[in-house]
Amino acid sequence: MGGLKETLLNLIKSAMNGFDSMVSNAQNVLTGGAFDTNSVWSSVLNLSNALKPFCYVVIGICLLIEIAQVAAKVDIIKWEHGLKLCVKMVFAKLCIDIAPTFLRACYNQASMWIISATGTGNYTNLGSLMTTEIESQISSINGIWAVIGLLASCLLLSMAVKICGLLIQVIAFGRMFELYVYLAVSPLPCSFFPLGDGAGGGMSRITVKFFKNFIAVCLQGVMIIICIRIFYMIVGTAITALVGTATAGTDPTTVVTDLCYTMLMAGIVLVMAVAKCGSWAKGIMDAM
Repeated sequence: MGGLKETLLNLIKSAMNGFDSMVSNAQNVLTGGAFDTNSVWSSVLNLSNALKPFCYVVIGICLLIEIAQVAAKVDIIKWEHGLKLCVKMVFAKLCIDIAPTFLRACYNQASMWIISATGTGNYTNLGSLMTTEIESQISSINGIWAVIGLLASCLLLSMAVKICGLLIQVIAFGRMFELYVYLAVSPLPCSFFPLGDGAGGGMSRITVKFFKNFIAVCLQGVMIIICIRIFYMIVGTAITALVGTATAGTDPTTVVTDLCYTMLMAGIVLVMAVAKCGSWAKGIMDAM
């Protein structure tokens, strides 16, 4: 039976270490990692530059639409209207030219916040913590059927926890791709800058909403890190508390089962929270 107990302990340790590794990979992706390189940035910038000629044409069309709207609303087009249109055209041209660089600066700032949040305090290593806390509990289990039952439960835990870690990684990768798509197409929404309130003033809602959405995606990474931090603090405390409050007469099988299902429940909640971070960030930025 000693071999079964060792297998059970190794299974739990492997599941927790795997989860820690996947979360660590997700954090690396959120800060750029292997994707945040000069070659990738150059490729995105080339795609952005390829859109610029088309965007300049869009600026001209938007100005014609704006002139028609002004002419329909006023009897005489004054020089102030022309000046406003010229200023908006200049700003639209500048916006198209500097948009990728400006968005890149916003992304870098968000990455600095993520790195700062990641480096605050120490993460609990769930593999080491679980092994330390439940090793004595597993060694106290009597009965081969109790160990076999726990093995079945821990197999479920292992698969579920790995799926949770994989989903977190997928969300982190999806955010990175979304950021680069925004960077690549950034000149296009900026070309709608001249479309204002129809009286030669204001700024296009298309341009404003684009920048809000991009900042929201940057903020999403910060919120994901916050969720992960909260998860590790809660789970680390819960594991220690469950074992610490177990009395001498408590069935060790119950303690190990409670630990496993606490981890499973917390992992599912973490995935749900990470998945909602995008909509939370857009809600904060009013970019829905």
